[in-house]
Amino acid sequence: MSEKKRILSEATKDMTGEQLAGLQEKVANMSPEELREFRNSHDPDEMGFWGEESVDE
Repeated sequence: MSEKKRILSEATKDMTGEQLAGLQEKVANMSPEELREFRNSHDPDEMGFWGEESVDE
């Protein structure tokens, strides 16, 4: 089985795997309203990809 490749954004490029997993868990447990507020609190320019933008299957 191949290693899963992480695709990072400007906002997550400096996060460790543990920090990223914590953020993913936090977001997964948000209500729709909390998720909307979370998304609106970030700078859209930091949401772009960082590094290689495609993943080989």
